[in-house]
Amino acid sequence: MAKGDGREYTSTESSDSPKKKKVKKDMDELKKEVSMEDHKLSLDELSRKYGTDLTRGLTNARAAEILALEGPNALTPPPTTPEWVKFCRQLFGGFSILLWIGALLCFLAYSIQAAMEEEPSNDNLYLGIVLAAVVMITGCFSYYQEAKSSRIMDSFKSMVPQ
Repeated sequence: MAKGDGREYTSTESSDSPKKKKVKKDMDELKKEVSMEDHKLSLDELSRKYGTDLTRGLTNARAAEILALEGPNALTPPPTTPEWVKFCRQLFGGFSILLWIGALLCFLAYSIQAAMEEEPSNDNLYLGIVLAAVVMITGCFSYYQEAKSSRIMDSFKSMVPQ
């Protein structure tokens, strides 16, 4: 906690279970709540707490010190998902995984037939190829639609005044 930042952290839940200390520490950090009491202070107490003058504001030295300590007052954009992950989600997520399993089972059945018979029926091979092709085509189409809607949403962000 930075000196005089007005934030006090209290944990909402504690646990004495013997888990990994790092995981427990991270979870406790996520469960903390910020309680601010600055609105209850008088103006003199508030100016002393933050080291500022109510009529002139922060000095340049104090502003530079706070900037170095806390960083710029700017929002950081949320982390984005890589495009290859989005594409893989379309190819292997939801109902697509069932179709992939069906295609693999068809290829397995064809290979068993090919090992047992001299001239196996090609039905399972064709069905496996068709299932795999359907999954790939729908995955590519879904990825394209998602990317297009994502670009539209990004264009809305540029329309918002800064």
